Amino acid sequence: RRRREGSNDPHARSGILSLGSVGLTVFRPFPRILDVSYSIGSPVHRNRGISLKVLQIGLGGFGKNHIEAWARMGLADSLYVADLRPGAFELLKRYGISPDHFSADYREFLDGADVVDVVTPSDSHFPLCREAIEAGKDVFVEKPITVATEEAEALASLVEKTGKILQVGYYYRFHPISRFIKERIDSGALGEIRYIAGNFLGFKRARNDVGVTHTDAIHFFDLYNWFLGPAETVLTSVVRDHFGRGLEDTSLVVLEYPGGAIGRVESGYIQPGRWIEKVVPNAMTTKDLWVMGTKATIVADFEVEELTVHEIRHELIDGTWTAVRGGGHAPVIGTASPVDQVVMELEAFLDSVKTRKAPAAGVVNSGVHLARTMDAVYESSRERRAVPL
Repeated sequence: RRRREGSNDPHARSGILSLGSVGLTVFRPFPRILDVSYSIGSPVHRNRGISLKVLQIGLGGFGKNHIEAWARMGLADSLYVADLRPGAFELLKRYGISPDHFSADYREFLDGADVVDVVTPSDSHFPLCREAIEAGKDVFVEKPITVATEEAEALASLVEKTGKILQVGYYYRFHPISRFIKERIDSGALGEIRYIAGNFLGFKRARNDVGVTHTDAIHFFDLYNWFLGPAETVLTSVVRDHFGRGLEDTSLVVLEYPGGAIGRVESGYIQPGRWIEKVVPNAMTTKDLWVMGTKATIVADFEVEELTVHEIRHELIDGTWTAVRGGGHAPVIGTASPVDQVVMELEAFLDSVKTRKAPAAGVVNSGVHLARTMDAVYESSRERRAVPL
């Protein structure tokens, strides 16, 4: 197990889970028993054996992971990249990408491309996606789909009109932990879901295009919607701009889902994370999730890729609601690096392109609905009231 470097915190070595952000310390009541009965393997990195020209627009930040993913999929030779920084081509050399496959102007390659991968700052997503779709291309766009709800709605209308594929990049859907949780919820193994709580936070640089809710919390908004169905109400929200830059750096949101389940997401740059961040340099992070049902509870940590199933329920015994413990286990579910997850979501995108079946993380559920959720989050914080979606 990977532990915090140089930490003297006994929680890093014991069977204790800490929720420092809410002042709770929770002890694991069961031994960690390995269970190999449920396993999700790493993605198969293959050459798809098809003639496909890919145009990736944007190479900074997370775009590097997309380059690596396309290369692992065997598509480096048919990859074209556009980025405004001339020096960006240096990164492409290690993949054997030809200089004539790189340009500062994406329009040089747009007409000849089969699909377009948009990995640029959020405020540029709408015009790039619109232009690509109007040019007859299927599009993958990193989250969030757009900054403004009206833009997301316009793209949804355009997709409906043209029949083009538009998938939004929410790669936590493809992590083995998320898939395990989804399967257990759908199978009824957890019972009725009562509450989901997630923390996506830690010391790191603040993005300049959107606030931390758009950057991090929205990943869990998307997961919760996938697990439970689209959120119905933002019950309460608090966002704070401690840095005074016009974008929030701290966020706490509580949502209500079909059937009355409650979801909480805390995000921020000012809270200390437990682990060294895998994606952002010189950063700490916490990405954990608790899913509580009437039959069992799952405690998961995406950073160290650990998951524990607690077979705990409450029963009315002699007039008192009593916790009944039925055991616990830690399934071996496999691991997935950020690039592995990108590979899986791009494979899913290409499958949608091939079959013409709308992607699961599509323009409505992972685009329009989440854009409206973001509007409601800010309205709830501003007006201090619940906002229906």
